[in-house]
Amino acid sequence: MARRRANRPWHMEELQKAVIDGFGGHDKVREMPPKKLEKLLLKVSKLTAKKIAKVLIKSAPEMLARKRKYQLQFEARNLRRWRKAFDLIEMLWVCCEEIGSNFNQQFRPQAVQDQDFIFEAMTAVHAKSLLVVSEMICLMKGGFADAALTRWRTLHELNVVAELIYVNGQDLALRYLAHADVQAARDIEPEELVDDEKLQEVKRRSDYAIYRFGDDLRKHYGWACVITGKSYPNFEHLEKLVKKEDGRELYRHASQHIHSNHRTYNALLGVSESDERLLLVGPSNSGMVGPLTLAAMTLVETTTLYLATKPNFDRSVYMRVIVGMASRMHDLALRIEQRTLKVAQRRKGAAASRRDGDTPKHA
Repeated sequence: MARRRANRPWHMEELQKAVIDGFGGHDKVREMPPKKLEKLLLKVSKLTAKKIAKVLIKSAPEMLARKRKYQLQFEARNLRRWRKAFDLIEMLWVCCEEIGSNFNQQFRPQAVQDQDFIFEAMTAVHAKSLLVVSEMICLMKGGFADAALTRWRTLHELNVVAELIYVNGQDLALRYLAHADVQAARDIEPEELVDDEKLQEVKRRSDYAIYRFGDDLRKHYGWACVITGKSYPNFEHLEKLVKKEDGRELYRHASQHIHSNHRTYNALLGVSESDERLLLVGPSNSGMVGPLTLAAMTLVETTTLYLATKPNFDRSVYMRVIVGMASRMHDLALRIEQRTLKVAQRRKGAAASRRDGDTPKHA
């Protein structure tokens, strides 16, 4: 395949023209019996595809090197633009991780002895929250603000679960933990249980959970039936219980990027600063303010709920520290966005003026 210029349309008709010419022209092709033509086209298609694939594989190292170089250069520019905000979210992540790790190490022996299901559930939720924020940071640094926002959905869900467990206590925490075994056991086939002791143990735990809490645990949010009063609770029901309905519209917005419904070209965070009509297919350094702010505030809220299960003066101080750090994020990121956008616009205007100055004027 010949290398095409990036700004030249590719009509994808070269191969068809070559095949028709090879068969002797349009008239010869029309004269061929349909079955014979179909057989010949299939044979030529397979041979051509094989040759093109060989060329592509041979040229792949050079092409991939260029693409990876571009991505590294983009990430360097993206980091220069958002460095202070990325520094803050990563510093905040480290603080929350260290606090959570030390908290877990200190209280785990006693929690095991006391069968403290709140501690077990909240530790798991906090750990997963840290993982999700790590993913968000990676996506933002890579230039994918919209994808980072979709990961915030999960962070928000974890935050709602943490608050429900914190408010409702040991019974709900145990239901939440047991629900995982019931869901895991759903996909186990009877023949798989014969020689697999691990699967047998999962099935035993699942059977006991259903015996203790009923068939509700078989449902998607079955662990929450007892507090919602709903036979089939959904996440919106859980949000209402902890009075987080104000986040519903934002949650719905974050969900749009996941699904296949059509969105207009300018609906993405990644094109929020563009004056042109773009179909975004790669990284962008726009739209980071929302994901950065949401990641910081939601992670901190989950961390403070975790610490609040065993309150003391030291932990109240740590809570104040991380809350203070998170509260700086929105204003910091917004200032960065506004200042750097103005600089970019001035440069773009200056470049346009220079081009216009070099262009001969005609009456």
